[in-house]
Amino acid sequence: MTQKKYSRNIQTVIDILRNEVSGDTRSALKKMTKDYTMTWVFETQNGSLFPKTAISKDIDLNDTYVIKGRKYEIIHIAEAKNIVIVELIESYPDPETKKIYRTPLVLVLEMKNGKIKTGRHYCDPRLSYRYLTSVQTKKAFEGKKKPLLVIG
Repeated sequence: MTQKKYSRNIQTVIDILRNEVSGDTRSALKKMTKDYTMTWVFETQNGSLFPKTAISKDIDLNDTYVIKGRKYEIIHIAEAKNIVIVELIESYPDPETKKIYRTPLVLVLEMKNGKIKTGRHYCDPRLSYRYLTSVQTKKAFEGKKKPLLVIG
């Protein structure tokens, strides 16, 4: 089977998702600019709007970044000049109960020189705390037979 060839920016996004799944934080950091930020486009449980995170290359990301059993099902991926948009389902097990969290979400990633400069993470956080089944999450993508790409 021939592997699909992607643009440089889309390949960077796919590769960083692979790094997240495998827990390779050092490789992931190389795919982000020094001033990388991610904005979570929602309201937190304590009422904060649009929390933002920045990644420092000096810290150990393993506690927050590495989640064993994480999986990404990419439904759509699109690109414009220096922008990659990914519609996906993120899944990972609850470390205590082993039940699976599944969250449909959209990432809008701004690129600079083949690296991710900033991003916006769109999801309904109420869904992030539920143990949705695969059947339930697939309802959001009715008519789509299978993901474009599965990582994990």
